[in-house]
Amino acid sequence: MLFDLYHILYMVISGLLTAGILILAAFLIKKQKTKDLFLKFWAIITVVIHFSSIYYDYFILKNSNPELELSMFMPAFACNVCMWMLVIVAFARKDNKLIKLASTFLALGGIVCAVVGILLNETYDSDGMTTYDSIKGLLSHSTMLVGCIYLIVGKYVKIRVNSVLGVVFGLCVLLVDGLIINLTVKLFGLPSLNSMYLESIPFEKIPWLNTLTIGIIGVVVAFIIGVIVEFVFLKKEERWYTKIKKHFTREEEISLKGENK
Repeated sequence: MLFDLYHILYMVISGLLTAGILILAAFLIKKQKTKDLFLKFWAIITVVIHFSSIYYDYFILKNSNPELELSMFMPAFACNVCMWMLVIVAFARKDNKLIKLASTFLALGGIVCAVVGILLNETYDSDGMTTYDSIKGLLSHSTMLVGCIYLIVGKYVKIRVNSVLGVVFGLCVLLVDGLIINLTVKLFGLPSLNSMYLESIPFEKIPWLNTLTIGIIGVVVAFIIGVIVEFVFLKKEERWYTKIKKHFTREEEISLKGENK
């Protein structure tokens, strides 16, 4: 049911609302405290929507034993990890080096996860707009998308070539998460979750697209984006290759001074 009329309408309306909210936030929110509250709101509302199906089942459907989704207690997929990472980033000290790396990853990888979760939502593909789970799945990815993009709009993150480090950090987090979850599942003799596609490829028709190649593509794309951003917005002397050249020139000068002594 992907890309049916309702799905297309949702994507268009959601995209326009996301753009409108972020534009208003960029123009109206100036104080850092307010920016932090705005980021926290989108991080928390994403989690609330994600868990809301439990309360929908209990209070609306009158189900005395509401179903607990696997992703609610087992972050087996990249979107789940990004959701909780956004919460951590929103409430943590922004000057922490790990938080800076996580923020950079969310400003690139988190956006990709949110967009993929809207475009290729598996629950919607199965049920369309007929279930609350489908609707809340789309909504939670939309709210996460606002939070991740706001990391750039709110100037928490500046996209540069060195943003590749944040992407590598985030990919390592996803890898460790996947290894832990797959190992845990095996230890308890449960069916495979194939967390982070570490046990089998995501698409049978594209056998070369696996965890390793996805990671490499992500790093390359992040590098290209960083190069483009620096070329458009930075002066030549502020760009990555100039800084590297200066670094090696400085090292060479220090070395020569040492030899002259």
